[in-house]
Amino acid sequence: MQYYKLLLISLVVCFGCTSELETDFSRLGVQYFPMEVGAYRIYDVHDTNYYLIGPEEENYQLKEEVVDSTIISDTEVTYQLHRSKRADETAVWKLDSVWTTSINTTRVVAVENNVSFVKLVFPIEEDLSWDGNSYNNRQSEFYQYGESQIDTVLAEQAFTNVVQVIQSDQGIDPLIGRDDRLEYYAPEVGLIIKYHAKWAYDQEDGIVNTDKIVAGRQLEQTLITYGKKQD
Repeated sequence: MQYYKLLLISLVVCFGCTSELETDFSRLGVQYFPMEVGAYRIYDVHDTNYYLIGPEEENYQLKEEVVDSTIISDTEVTYQLHRSKRADETAVWKLDSVWTTSINTTRVVAVENNVSFVKLVFPIEEDLSWDGNSYNNRQSEFYQYGESQIDTVLAEQAFTNVVQVIQSDQGIDPLIGRDDRLEYYAPEVGLIIKYHAKWAYDQEDGIVNTDKIVAGRQLEQTLITYGKKQD
């Protein structure tokens, strides 16, 4: 992948051994967020937004494609991603947003809708935690590596050694609502599952109505295919 290549070009003069560097990168876990110009991932998405007037549901496909890269330093590269949507496989892709991702040997920072989040930190170790909001002005929120070495099958594709990132696992609070946010990453693939459920119950005069959700969002994003665009 390009990130490996760029770092190897920058660092091989210092260390003098490409094979050892590749092994070190693998031990860090950078292969769980592979980035290369032309690479893409396509997901099925079920997206529900909750409002006072009721929920709005949308099913669509999302494509994330790496379109450009910039070397920031000897150990850091920034990538630009085009995120496109379509209703289904018969529809035409339409550009939805442009995100950026910076990767170095200690962390991955993704700028999503102009807000920076620390998606992963290296080395990847079970139960290791970090502040996902350390690069933005929001309140600190600690992410944690959960289960590792998970095996799963999506769209008839087998994925092994999957790593779980727990952004929140508060579950359902009968007095407030729900906040469960989990992401799963596969080596040499990247994000394969994203499950975000953060919503609030209706409250009136101090009485909670658990049958009515009035704010928030629930998003289920599952990988269906990935690859690299041919020149």
